[in-house]
Amino acid sequence: MGSAVTDGPPRRRVLVAVWLAAVLGFGSLLALARAAESGLDDPDPARQRSGFLDAGGLPQPAPSLAAGLPRPGRPTVVFFLRPEDQPGLCRSLAGAALEQRAQLVVVVSGPGGCDGVATVNDGPAELAAAYGLPHPRSGGDPVGYAVVDRDGWVRYRTLDPAVADNLAEVATILRDLP
Repeated sequence: MGSAVTDGPPRRRVLVAVWLAAVLGFGSLLALARAAESGLDDPDPARQRSGFLDAGGLPQPAPSLAAGLPRPGRPTVVFFLRPEDQPGLCRSLAGAALEQRAQLVVVVSGPGGCDGVATVNDGPAELAAAYGLPHPRSGGDPVGYAVVDRDGWVRYRTLDPAVADNLAEVATILRDLP
């Protein structure tokens, strides 16, 4: 009788090679994702930059930042920053034309501010807490923003350590306001 042809060892080697390639590929993607994480990120990644209005207990009445802020009748974007993050956001805001769509307010956990943008000092981060921004995973003051609608309700809030690079997302949230 003829010998039976078996595909055992070569097929097994191919299968092992495919599995190893998959493990290496997914492991590399996981390593890249971990490297992109920042201590300024939200401890719960699902809450960071969700893109959904009215998530997480919203809407809620917007706390007053200072006399007349946020101003009723116009949407407001409230940026929460640490002093070292100001220069980048100020440069980005200068070229973004967001002030045509909304009132802009910068809340800084130290000295400083952006030219032409209302600035409020929030040393102990009480305003950030009043707006419901969580502390980042590394602790310290929140870095992110909140969007208030024209009726004075907070409709969106998020930690975003790269907000200066993500102003297009802020514009999208503003467009989605009712």
